[in-house]
Amino acid sequence: MSLKKLIDPASVAIVGVSTKKAAFQVGGRAIFDHLRLHGYDQRIDLVTREKAVIDGIETVTSLRELSHVPDCVVISVPADDVYTAVEEALGLGVRAFVVVTGGFSESGEEGAAKQARLAALVRSHGAAMLGPNTTGFVNLGRRVALSSTSRITSSLPRPGVVGLVVQSGALGSALMEEAERAGIGLSHVISTGNEAATGLADFVQFLADDPATRAIALYVEGIRESGRLLAAARSAHAAGKPVALYKAGRSEAGRRTAAGHTGALVGERGAYEAAARQLGWVDVAAIEDLLPVAQYVATAGATRSLGILTVSGGYGGCVADALESSGAVSLPAPGEATVARMRADIPAFLSTRNPVDIAGTPFRRPEGFATCLDAFADDPAFDGIAVANTPIVPPWAENVADAMLAAGRRTGKPISLVSPSEIFNGATLGRLRREGVPVFTRIDTFVAAVTGAAAADAARRAPSRLLREGRPEGQEPRLDGAPVTLSEAASKELLKARGLAFPREAFVPGADSAAILAAAREVGYPVTLKAMAAGVVHKSELGLVAVAVPDAAALQARIAAMLDSIETHALTLEGFLLAETVRPQAEVILGLGLDPEFGPTLTFGAGGIYTEIMRDVAVRMLPLDRQEVAAMIRSCRIAALLDGARGRPALDVEALTDLAAAVADLAPGLGDDFAGLELNPVGVGRAGEGAWILDATVFRMGAPS
Repeated sequence: MSLKKLIDPASVAIVGVSTKKAAFQVGGRAIFDHLRLHGYDQRIDLVTREKAVIDGIETVTSLRELSHVPDCVVISVPADDVYTAVEEALGLGVRAFVVVTGGFSESGEEGAAKQARLAALVRSHGAAMLGPNTTGFVNLGRRVALSSTSRITSSLPRPGVVGLVVQSGALGSALMEEAERAGIGLSHVISTGNEAATGLADFVQFLADDPATRAIALYVEGIRESGRLLAAARSAHAAGKPVALYKAGRSEAGRRTAAGHTGALVGERGAYEAAARQLGWVDVAAIEDLLPVAQYVATAGATRSLGILTVSGGYGGCVADALESSGAVSLPAPGEATVARMRADIPAFLSTRNPVDIAGTPFRRPEGFATCLDAFADDPAFDGIAVANTPIVPPWAENVADAMLAAGRRTGKPISLVSPSEIFNGATLGRLRREGVPVFTRIDTFVAAVTGAAAADAARRAPSRLLREGRPEGQEPRLDGAPVTLSEAASKELLKARGLAFPREAFVPGADSAAILAAAREVGYPVTLKAMAAGVVHKSELGLVAVAVPDAAALQARIAAMLDSIETHALTLEGFLLAETVRPQAEVILGLGLDPEFGPTLTFGAGGIYTEIMRDVAVRMLPLDRQEVAAMIRSCRIAALLDGARGRPALDVEALTDLAAAVADLAPGLGDDFAGLELNPVGVGRAGEGAWILDATVFRMGAPS
């Protein structure tokens, strides 16, 4: 599928155009008006029910009446007529469509069936289709305003380097408003609609290949084809194009399919945050920050040490506090030579630490502020500068702008303005934006941009295995059933067959006391005893686990107590598991899951009784290399205990890392119905002793409901 004729068509035909004049046009007529308004200079054909003349163009009543095959056909007819219109166009050779009509999957089961039929038709011809239920797109560089949104009836944002893809047409309008207000240049604005045949991944891939685009901004409500999106993200990474993304939430399917402790621990954003980290995406927390952050990472690049020059010690301190909290950059003190160059223009009582408070003194002479800024820009301690100003009188603001532009051109260092003065200093801020200087009116937005640029740079310098290799095929999650829990014994047998090692153990079906005692002698005392009951995952809560039972008499007493508990709770006994007793110094949890949007995940955290109490957990997408697994373990608070906190002996982190890496490598081979794996607890011994899987649960996806 090529999107060239969709996004940059040499000719457009619009099927379904109102012949009536109205103050507020919609659908196909709105798209026609916007194309003409914003200078689309290629051929436009209009298809109406009856022949007419609209704005000087004679309409036809069928595409078959045209003497040529349009590059792109816009469909704006009732939902029941869309299939026929697309079928006719495909028969003529059209391979690009924009379907603005609603009434498909967003409207219920009947609409979803219509959409599935339409999608199958389009895919069978290898065509591209934006929508249905889309407001369309704008190709800013080529002046193709193929959008019905009323936002563009007045003006378009300026062309630029940020490609924007949104899963909401109305939000796309709001973001275009923000782009024009903030002077952010866009290459494209694409509203994906229902994504019946051509979706988010296709447009990310298109922008990754597009020479006009240097960064990609996404507003995402749900991810339908995670494997294809990951492949497109790898293409963007290879092209050196950072991706900034605002994720609106996690799908209901994700909550339905979460299994066991692991699913609860991952939470609503765990897998998304892991994907963002490993793919080098810039995770934007506020939708207002999406475009400013994308613009910054596209043009300014990463800053690891920042100098802050401010006219207000208080405001500069606020910027410094926010940056230090983010951990994205260091704020070193300026060098002695820098301070000496500035000293003539700032009073002795003002701070020369970072941030440097210059107050208003430098503005007493025309070149005073420029002298201070030049000294900062020349300081080798800083690879980026932030000028943090409260509102200042307009002539001073112009001095600041002149100095910033000159210093930026001379040194090549990114110099940003952070200033909540959109009204009082609006003319200067607008001038700087037009000159390509990063301008921020909110500290949070500036910090998000600096943090995002650092994250994108880290991914470029040390790409994850997911970026380097992609994800193996055949790991798209199944969401058509509910998780079914295998017993511990069955789970362990399955995992043993796939190469995982366990302490010595034996399973005895039923409650045959003699057989249980014989198995205990084979395993060896002290023995750990577990009663297995149908559907019970967390056995210790019901008194069905006894650790380090010393002898046969104690074992018989434990068996009797467990049988009483099973009877009290009306459980169905499956048998007893007897295991070698090991002496862990700490307990952790390892889990595999299949996130409905991002695919297979590995979870690590504090285990045993602390799993849900501490909620100390890290999540990563698969595949992972051993170094990434080790870093994942180190990211959790329990790592301090594993390292031997407060004089305790160091534990066997190497063995734990080996085990976690082996668990991660299991994911491709656990079957199409795999829904989750939980190893909890995993015991960790002292350095050199090893790590042991003490309990295991495998979840399978049941039959579709």
